[in-house]
Amino acid sequence: MTSEEFQRLPEPAGGERMELVQGVVVMTPPPTAGHGERAFEIGVAVRDFVRRHRLGLTSGEGGYRLRRDPDTVRAPDAAWIAFDRIPGGAFPEDDYPDAAPNLAIEVMSSHDREMDIDEKVADYLSAGCERVWVVRPRQRTITVYRPDGNAHRFVVGDTLTSDDAGFPVDGFQLPVARVFE
Repeated sequence: MTSEEFQRLPEPAGGERMELVQGVVVMTPPPTAGHGERAFEIGVAVRDFVRRHRLGLTSGEGGYRLRRDPDTVRAPDAAWIAFDRIPGGAFPEDDYPDAAPNLAIEVMSSHDREMDIDEKVADYLSAGCERVWVVRPRQRTITVYRPDGNAHRFVVGDTLTSDDAGFPVDGFQLPVARVFE
């Protein structure tokens, strides 16, 4: 299936989330409210910093076309993308951007398998993401993945900074504890 065909699919009746992975639709159960709360908390912190410094756009669960032929559309729980990656400086209303976000954030749900998350991280990084965060609520950790293969796990007591988000300006700080309060 192409990303254009995928985009025209009706919303699932049961609220499942859908992504397109190498031309195949992958469905997962809707996340829990706790999952949504964590994604929202992180998304707001990222959005506020991005807006304050006019770095680009942010999204929550919006699709990004990471690959063509076969098409892959991933929808991170939260993301930021620099203006120079988006033609015209705005998201297309009726299509997925043909660009990877600078930062993709995935919050693990109880039904997520590590191997599936690893695949998402690899998809994001190979498409050009500068950072991928994987939030693991059960462990109360956030792992930051970088294109060079480096990964660092942050725990409660640590603070994520601009460098961890791939921001070109200093000043961003997100205490890991805030995500799990």
